[in-house]
Amino acid sequence: MKIIIHPEFINTASFIKQLPQFFEQEGELLHNGRNKVKRYRVNNKEIVVKRYKRPNIIQRIVYTFFKKSKTERAYLFAGMLREKGFDTPHEVAYIERKKNGLFLDGYFVSLNSTHPPLSELLWKRDFDRRPADELAAYLVELHKKGVLHGDLNLTNILYHTDKEKQYRFTLIDTNRSKFKPIPRRQECLENLKRLTHNKALLRCIVIQYAILRGWDPKECTLEVFRYLLLFEQKQKRKRQLQSWIGIKK
Repeated sequence: MKIIIHPEFINTASFIKQLPQFFEQEGELLHNGRNKVKRYRVNNKEIVVKRYKRPNIIQRIVYTFFKKSKTERAYLFAGMLREKGFDTPHEVAYIERKKNGLFLDGYFVSLNSTHPPLSELLWKRDFDRRPADELAAYLVELHKKGVLHGDLNLTNILYHTDKEKQYRFTLIDTNRSKFKPIPRRQECLENLKRLTHNKALLRCIVIQYAILRGWDPKECTLEVFRYLLLFEQKQKRKRQLQSWIGIKK
């Protein structure tokens, strides 16, 4: 078992080392889907643990010999984001377990964030334009600094307001992100496609984003909507295939 603990949280070592043994039985369950997320209190700090879905045999080989695991990337990317000036829950540790010499499963441990997801604020028919516009400005900064979040949607962006009533954002679920010197326009616009399926909200954000970048708002909106349509069609085919396989089984 490989265990990496951030130097600032070395006092959690006892908890981290025993985590795989008691993860199923203890902790407050926050999410139980493809991945399982639980919250614990350790040394007067709230800590969140994400256990990633156990990969298939091909992925196990890849994570063992060719590519960093999701757990390691989540840990490394948190530090990289903060270095670029973007808030994300501070990494505490990550764990990788192996079986028969191959990667088996992994856990990513971070501090807890109490901020709510942006979806709670903007998933409304009469959404507030101000946070939408401030989000667009934030996404411009994110892209200009070379960050392409791998699952950019409103549930993975947390928010709060500061003393000046300005919106501040926190990124979570960043393990699939990409860091590039200068992302191309196409990459930036495609990165926006999964923000929301609320077309009016997406249009509002993309138009403001394009204006801030000096790009044509109409062209950018059409391009993002085309990417979204292709994505939705792909997801529909995937669900149909999964349903068909389920019937066959």
